[in-house]
Order: sequence, then structure tokens, then C-alpha cells
Amino acid sequence: MKRLLLYAFLVLVAQWTWAQSTIVYTPGPEFPIPWSFGPSATLDMNQDGSIDFTFSMGPSTCTMDVPTSFCSQPFYVGIPATNSILNQGNYAASVPFGEWIGNSVSSNMIWSMSDHTYLFISWSSPRYGTSGVYGPIGEQGEGYLGVRFFAADGDHYGWVYVEGWSIVDWAYETRSNQPIRAGAKPVPVPLTNVSVERPGYLRLAAETQDGKAYQVQTKESLLDFSWINLGFVLPASSTNTLVDLPITCHKAFYRVVEAD
Repeated sequence: MKRLLLYAFLVLVAQWTWAQSTIVYTPGPEFPIPWSFGPSATLDMNQDGSIDFTFSMGPSTCTMDVPTSFCSQPFYVGIPATNSILNQGNYAASVPFGEWIGNSVSSNMIWSMSDHTYLFISWSSPRYGTSGVYGPIGEQGEGYLGVRFFAADGDHYGWVYVEGWSIVDWAYETRSNQPIRAGAKPVPVPLTNVSVERPGYLRLAAETQDGKAYQVQTKESLLDFSWINLGFVLPASSTNTLVDLPITCHKAFYRVVEAD
């Protein structure tokens, strides 16, 4: 008899979270921006083997006066020729949470296709005992980068969350040339019951909200990079929504997420 395993994310999700069921979200692992002149930190957004962005430290500069009155230490985002990043002036932009990242952008931002851009610049003054950081991300201490990278099926938009000197998590829209909200990620909902009510079908009962739509997603292995949407959307008319899924494989994992 065919077996089917169910993997459910039983998590409570804050109401302010932007949900998009067509994105791939990677929760890390978090990695630091290098504080040395060794290899750059690299990011492959869609795990296709191509480096989409790099993060590195540049050479520091100091004034020649004694004691030194000003030193600066730049940190960069490296951008391959096929990709781009949203800029504000000479620095990587800090995209507000929930703002769309796509072909159309705010008037104070522009898509940069330079081979690198400033992520931020750290500065200090040994003479005066002062220090700080230039650039929107640096000044805020955290923020979302708006990115665009090229894949086999075209351009994809995504976001990268930076906190301090670390890259924390990131996500991208799986549909080419479709925008994504900064901070958007799949929002799983609790499953209230799993059962076989008729031969050959697995019944899922999910905790839902009336008027919202939901998407069933599947993957054959939890080691697979992304979840796949099944070809239908579930409109909810109550706080508990049922769906019968045909058992068509030996093993599969399912979850229910909020639709766009």
C-alpha cells in the first residue's frame, strides 16, 4: 500500500506578516559580512549554482594628520552583470517593509547595474572620539535590500534582510518578472486534522479565516529547496477548511499557506 507522510508547520503567525504563496523564503543560516580581505560572502538566491550577490569589505582610508581625525571603512554588495540592486544615491536602498519591489520603484530609488555598490560605510574619528555609519541600511542598523537576479526563465525580484553586519534571511518571487513585497514570505497555517475519509484520498483540515484564500503546497523531500503549489486555490468560508488530496505517490509532504 502506498504511504504518504504529512509534514505540517504548526505555527502562529503575526497578522502583519505579508504573505505570498509563490515565493521561496530562506530563513538562513545567517552569515556575517566579512571584516577582512579574504573571500567575499556569497548568496545564491535560488540555489542554481550561480552566485547572485556578494558581500565584502573594501580598503579603509584615513587622513594623514596625527592624531587621525577621520577613517572610513566601506562595505560592498557585489552585483554580477545580469543582476541589479535598488540604490538610494550611492548606497544600497533600504526598502520599507511591505513595499513592492519590482520594475516600478519609488522616485528616490533606482535599479543599479554597477558591478558593486556601497552597502554602508563605517567611519570613526580617533581624534574626536566619534563614530558612525553612512548609508540608509547602516544608519538604521537594519533593512531590506531590493534585488533582481536573472535565472533560466527570466528576471526574478527578491529581498535580502540585513541586520547590523549580518545577512539574516532572504526570499524571491518564483514567477519571473513579478514583484514581491519587502519582507513577504509564505505564511503556513495550523492543520487541525489529517485523515483518510475515502480510499485513495488524504483529507486535510486547516485553520482558516472566512474570506481569505489558501494554497496547498507539497514537496517530495524536506531537503528539497522549495515547495510547489498545487494547481488550485482554496477559498475559505469558515474557520475550518477541508480539502481531499489524491494519494498519487509513495511519499509526499504537504502544508497549507495563505495565498497572495
